[in-house]
Amino acid sequence: MSEDIAENIELGPIIKGVVVALILIVIGWYTSGYIGLFGLIAGSAISGFSTNNSTKYALIYGAIVGLICSFTMLTVFTIPIFIILGLFGGFVGKVIQSNIE
Repeated sequence: MSEDIAENIELGPIIKGVVVALILIVIGWYTSGYIGLFGLIAGSAISGFSTNNSTKYALIYGAIVGLICSFTMLTVFTIPIFIILGLFGGFVGKVIQSNIE
């Protein structure tokens, strides 16, 4: 089972989500912290929306986006918060994709 998950990971949705999230997090540094949190949710939603696989992969992509974006903050306490927000965004993106199809 672990080989199946590792073989089907797509880098395209992860890269798209990370780029969007990091751009909005940097904008949030200069304006408001809420824009950065919205950027994390939007970036992980884009990665969840872009995937062609199941919801499980959308959640994995969202967690990866959250983990990568948590390195922008210098505290350990942001890692679980960013991962949870990434999971939420990945799920929202997959729900939107399934409702459009």
